[in-house]
Amino acid sequence: MQNKEIIRINNLYKKFDDFEVLKGINFSVNRGDVISIIGPSGCGKSTLLRCINLLEKPTAGEILFEDQYLYKNNRYFLKERLKDYSTNSNEYSKLKNNIKFLKDEEKEIEKISNSNLNSNRKKIGMVFQQFNLFPHLTVLENITIAPISLNNENKASAEAKAIELLNKVGLSHVANAYPNVLSGGQKQRVAIVRALAMNPDIMLFDEPTSALDPEMVGEVLAVMSELAKTGMTMIVVTHEMTFAKNVSTKVVFMADGIIAEEGTPNEIFNNPKNNRLKEFLSKVL
Repeated sequence: MQNKEIIRINNLYKKFDDFEVLKGINFSVNRGDVISIIGPSGCGKSTLLRCINLLEKPTAGEILFEDQYLYKNNRYFLKERLKDYSTNSNEYSKLKNNIKFLKDEEKEIEKISNSNLNSNRKKIGMVFQQFNLFPHLTVLENITIAPISLNNENKASAEAKAIELLNKVGLSHVANAYPNVLSGGQKQRVAIVRALAMNPDIMLFDEPTSALDPEMVGEVLAVMSELAKTGMTMIVVTHEMTFAKNVSTKVVFMADGIIAEEGTPNEIFNNPKNNRLKEFLSKVL
């Protein structure tokens, strides 16, 4: 029987130079969860999402995917503590020994993680704000290039599956078109299909409607809502509060690099406890 938990994040930090974006994130994702991450711009939502599939390398903490470490570095915390002790103290010596022990362990974890990185990324579908379609390839080619080149799928079966997925999002008629003739909503639906074509275990959405004109937002959210009904595990960074309220199984509110509150949509939207969350909701609802 598969573990119900698919992702666990422990004490995750991310710094860009001296700027700390993530400040100790802890949360888990179970199979079938639809988690919406909400919060003000610049609070670390997208950075967290990019850390999950290591598009951004965290500074410290742990990320486990399907019971395997994607990332582990707890030496960072011990090194920070070293600064509080004299170099000739017993506590300093103990910490140095612990750091050496962790270094050996974490080097081995990093080696395994790097060797499994591509296979793990195949299981983690990612949909970006800006679509990222190849302009010189048709819609069908955009969708099938990864299954054929990375999964060694037969071209005919990959194309048949792509057409089937395009049918589900109402876009089979644009299979042979190039991205430049598509609307923003169509491009984003193609991007979702492209990710689904790899048979991922989880889908990550990084503000998938933020680059769309308002009239195109609904068609993309409709596809995502239907995908959630199939049982797909999803983490969605979004400013669409209606989606977060009506589709999510859990809502995570981030502010200033931390998770300030999390709970069911009813708890977050109808009975918020955190003052920062109350202030945020008063502005966006």
